Amino acid sequence: MMKMKMVMLWLLFIVSSISSGSSTRGLPRLEQAAKEDGSLSILVLGDWGRRGHYNQSQVAYQMGIIGEKLDIDFVISTGDNFYESGLKGVDDPAFQESFTNIYTAPSLQKPWYTVLGNHDYRGDVEAQLSPVLRKLDSKWICMRSFIVDTEIAEFFFVDTTPFVDKYFLEPKDDENNVDVYMNGHDHCLQHITSMESPIQFFTSGGGSKAWRGEISWWNPNEMKFYYDGQGFMSAHFTSTHAHFQFYDIFGNMGIIGEKLEIEFVISTGDNFYEDGLTGVNDTAFYESFSNIYTAPTLQKQWYIVLGNHDYRGNALAQLSSVLKKKDRRWLCLRSFIVQAEIVDIFFVDTTPFVDKYFTNPGDQTYDWRGVLPRTSYISKQLKELDSALKHSTAKWKIVVGHHTIKSAGYHGNTEELESQLLPVLEANNVDFYVNGHDHCLEHIVDTKSQIQFLTSGGGSKAWRGDIKEWNQEELKLYYDGQGFMSMEITETVANFSFYDIFGNVLHKHSLYKNLHSSM
Repeated sequence: MMKMKMVMLWLLFIVSSISSGSSTRGLPRLEQAAKEDGSLSILVLGDWGRRGHYNQSQVAYQMGIIGEKLDIDFVISTGDNFYESGLKGVDDPAFQESFTNIYTAPSLQKPWYTVLGNHDYRGDVEAQLSPVLRKLDSKWICMRSFIVDTEIAEFFFVDTTPFVDKYFLEPKDDENNVDVYMNGHDHCLQHITSMESPIQFFTSGGGSKAWRGEISWWNPNEMKFYYDGQGFMSAHFTSTHAHFQFYDIFGNMGIIGEKLEIEFVISTGDNFYEDGLTGVNDTAFYESFSNIYTAPTLQKQWYIVLGNHDYRGNALAQLSSVLKKKDRRWLCLRSFIVQAEIVDIFFVDTTPFVDKYFTNPGDQTYDWRGVLPRTSYISKQLKELDSALKHSTAKWKIVVGHHTIKSAGYHGNTEELESQLLPVLEANNVDFYVNGHDHCLEHIVDTKSQIQFLTSGGGSKAWRGDIKEWNQEELKLYYDGQGFMSMEITETVANFSFYDIFGNVLHKHSLYKNLHSSM
């Protein structure tokens, strides 16, 4: 992005209650029919053209799925179409490599109404505006400023880069009863409401490179949604309502889930960033869970433990049965056992074990209701776990906790778990310890026991770049990026695989047991 003196790209959407009088004279007007039932569905994407890199291809793949599901009528691009410096000319191969060859899904072969961003102005602007590109790809429609008339709504596209200081046009928008303002430029997904007007501000700038990590403070009454990663948004209009939805790129969990015919999903904690839920009515529950994991194969039971970030909020909210009523998949307890005939899975609440959350919490406040007195809580947990493991007759024993026991990642080993929890696991012949906390994917074998240590903490923000030295005989996989893990278990074999966000297998491993083993 340019420095602050460069202007933000804006796109102005106005519902068609405004007459097309002198205020719109001179703007090209394009007619786009709505569906026969009078409705309209679109996708909105910005800041995307990187020849498939920075997850652009994955965003495009998910757009194709959502585009088919919504039966979209067209796509809006909010600019910065070709990085870093626009197109060199109408023959620049970047047009094919960043547009035609990327957005190949049948549902995306609709008109793309496109405006220019500041990066586009760094190159040959006239090339993007040229009808030559439309001959190369019939989807492409790019003008400086224009109107798309869809009968039930009018979309006013504004070329904002030439503006220098006017970042918000709220006074003029209020005067003209503007409903929605959509933009790119910031590489994120965002929904902001205004306390002073009815305008809804939507940012859809996550078409490729994202995860900037720079989030400015905003009035929480206005900031309805902020996602620092890649993705896109959809909009569905009828004559009486408009529905908007944001999507991330992690649809591959659903694809792998279908392929493996999964029975359930395990969450290793830190379910809601940065500070858990504020209560059972916190909209983050829908925005970060129900509305994200929408694939049919993910509509199975989710078994969930709490992480340290969850304890920063209202921990009891996540444990409440109210959430189960809101989404039947949700099952979150402090410590519990899931018995699946051939395997017993023991979930452990690890956050109370960690001293620094109590002795040096910094500016953070933790919800320790139900945990204090701490020593009694930990002692009771360890005794109950030890007893349950000893009485388990399952072929396989898996323990799940949020914190690492062994890890080459940023957080490294958790000393309190090494000294208190690990001896219980070793004494009871546990096969796997599965955790999150470190934002990576990791497989460590223990040369002193049979335990396999598996980290699956790459559900969103990752790429920390902090990797510790580790014995290569023990460290079988370390992947610093986003992804997830699967397990397939029979009486005699346990197969587990790690996947990146594209569904590519990064690492897989199998463990075997004697059919007549008592373990």
